[in-house]
Amino acid sequence: MAIALIALLLIEVLLLLRWAPFFFGTGIVLFNQRIATSPDELSQLSLSGLEHDLPIDKWMRLVFHALPDGSVAFRESFAPHFGGRYFALMRGQLVVDKRRREVRVIGRCSWFALVLTVLVVPIILVRPMAWPMLVCPLIFYMGYHIQRKRYASVVEAVRARVRSEFPRGFVDPRR
Repeated sequence: MAIALIALLLIEVLLLLRWAPFFFGTGIVLFNQRIATSPDELSQLSLSGLEHDLPIDKWMRLVFHALPDGSVAFRESFAPHFGGRYFALMRGQLVVDKRRREVRVIGRCSWFALVLTVLVVPIILVRPMAWPMLVCPLIFYMGYHIQRKRYASVVEAVRARVRSEFPRGFVDPRR
C-alpha cells in the first residue's frame, strides 16, 4: 500500500509539472468562486501575467499556465523557497464562461491527500502502531485553510482585473 501511495504522489507531481490539461480540469472541487462580468468586460479581460497581481507573501508563489481549452491552470511553484511551507492540497483553474458571463476560480483536491485521508482509519485498524498517521488529516486541514486564503487572493486579483480593464462608462474606441 505504501508503494501505491508513493506512486500516486509521483504521478500527481508529474502531472502538475507537465501542466496536464485533463488533470487540471477533473477532480473533486474544493473551492469554486464565480465572478460575474458583462460581455464587454469579458471581451477585454486578459488573464496573462496574473501572478504579478497577487500580493507577495511568505508562502510559495503561485504560477499560472494557459491550457489549450482557453482556461488558465495554476498551482504552487516548485522553485526553491525559503519562506513558509504547507502541503499543497489543491490545483487551480480559471475558466472564462462567456455563455454565463462569468469567470470561475476552481480549486480541485489533490488525489494523494484524498486517498491518504480516506485510508488513515483502515491503516490504523490494521496496524495500531500507525496511530501517528492521524496527524495527516490535521496537516491537510491546515494546508487547505492556507490555500483557501491564497485562492481568495486569486479571486480578488481577477475581480480587480475585471473592474480595471474595462471601467464602467468606458466607450470602446474600436466600435
